[in-house]
Amino acid sequence: MKRIKILFLSGLLSISLSAQKNMISEGAESITIAELRYHMFYLASDELEGRQSGTIGYEKAVQYVVTQLRQAGLSPLCKNGNTTLSYYQEISIDKYSPGTNNTITIVKDSNRSTYGFEDNFIIVYGGPFETKELRGGLVFIGAGISEPEYGIDDYKNIDVKGKWVVMLENIPVNLRQKLPQQIYQKYLYFPESRKLLVQQAKDKGAVGIIIIPNDNHFKNWKTVAEQYRDFYTIPKTGQLLINTELPTVLIDSSMIEFLFTGQKYNPLKDFKPYKSFELKNCEFTFHKEYTLSTINTTNAIGLIEGSNPVLKNEYITLCAHLDHLGIQHGEVMNGADDNASGSVGVLEIAEALVKSKPERSIICILFAGEELFLIGSHYFTENPPVQIEDIIVNINLDMIGCSDTDIKALAPIGAGRITSKFKEIITKVNDMTQNLAINWAYADTSRYVNMSDHYPFHLKKIPAVFFFSGDNADIHMPTDDAEKIDYDFFQRSCSFVYEVIMELANSDGNLKE
Repeated sequence: MKRIKILFLSGLLSISLSAQKNMISEGAESITIAELRYHMFYLASDELEGRQSGTIGYEKAVQYVVTQLRQAGLSPLCKNGNTTLSYYQEISIDKYSPGTNNTITIVKDSNRSTYGFEDNFIIVYGGPFETKELRGGLVFIGAGISEPEYGIDDYKNIDVKGKWVVMLENIPVNLRQKLPQQIYQKYLYFPESRKLLVQQAKDKGAVGIIIIPNDNHFKNWKTVAEQYRDFYTIPKTGQLLINTELPTVLIDSSMIEFLFTGQKYNPLKDFKPYKSFELKNCEFTFHKEYTLSTINTTNAIGLIEGSNPVLKNEYITLCAHLDHLGIQHGEVMNGADDNASGSVGVLEIAEALVKSKPERSIICILFAGEELFLIGSHYFTENPPVQIEDIIVNINLDMIGCSDTDIKALAPIGAGRITSKFKEIITKVNDMTQNLAINWAYADTSRYVNMSDHYPFHLKKIPAVFFFSGDNADIHMPTDDAEKIDYDFFQRSCSFVYEVIMELANSDGNLKE
């Protein structure tokens, strides 16, 4: 519509208005494709061995980004047990690794069958890790939804105390149609849905959860098993992302058939509406062993102090995760888009911001442990180097280097949860620069809203946006290499984020309201 109206104006006025568009600042223009490529080809190189937290490759990556932050003019901000400020925020992580004797034994009627760890079942949460064995009967509870006010309660007239509850991973279509959209959403997105389902089962007295996997997890069984092999917690804080207290397992089709043959309902074969029921003459014994070790790693943090004597006491955080998946099956998981792209973006945007002297202060963070369920960002928000209430906005960059994706644009994930002023600034910058397509469709409903390092900031009531350009076939594959990055799109993404941060840093008023 705007373009049509301009056609009716005089040529001179049309030229004047056009000149106001595509207003890329000098700071944004300092973010060049050449520098992005230079950083990318190092951080996504085989030399860094996939940047897995706690490894030599990750430490090399941290040293590199700290050198870049220091050379760009950022100041150290962290204290690690002494008065000397550092760019390194030290983190100690507890790692729980499975032992050699993890088994499940099912006794049904007079038949006994034992199943192997990762061949037949996957432990998606093993805690409390000190408990070696859990035994109990089994109750099938469908989707495990307890919303009696909407006429759905899978726990109605069924006793699950001291028993394992067996639940479907996906909500059946007939239940989706009955639930209001806002209630359905509660059960849809990990990890909030997982927390809710576990809490409901725990409140009813269950001892553990057995999940009937969806088709995607059946097809990618080995990948899922590898993803959940080890568990990571911050000492004295716990595994903040999931934080379940009940052991939870996925079971394969052979276990499902053994359990449900001859029962009232078979989740592999029956697609009719179900009713919860106790599996008769069944006992389920879960034996698990974990060994504890410690991983020492670091977040890298630098400060750009604001130029305004008052506003400099308010902080904008710009972050990305530096870690990736290491070496798997002999192949280096270089993680160019995921997430060397976000890390390189932070470096280049930080350099441009220093030159631009923003009024508010900006904390630039490269996180460890995102691939370990957001350990590094949870640690930061639990142990911030400034008062947490003084952090007014978070911008997270994760996978911003590719345009050939399911989104085909830059999406402001979580923008449905931010303040109106924050959203207005994103819109204003996009309108003024016309530099990049912004896809707002993912702002509210995307499953990604809980799955990157902005999420711990959201939990602390800090307005947070995760800029993300979408999934592609190379993510979490050894083919996610520096050559696959669309450097023109990448440069425009970084320039856009720089402009947004400058608007935030120099805006009047309260950005948290």
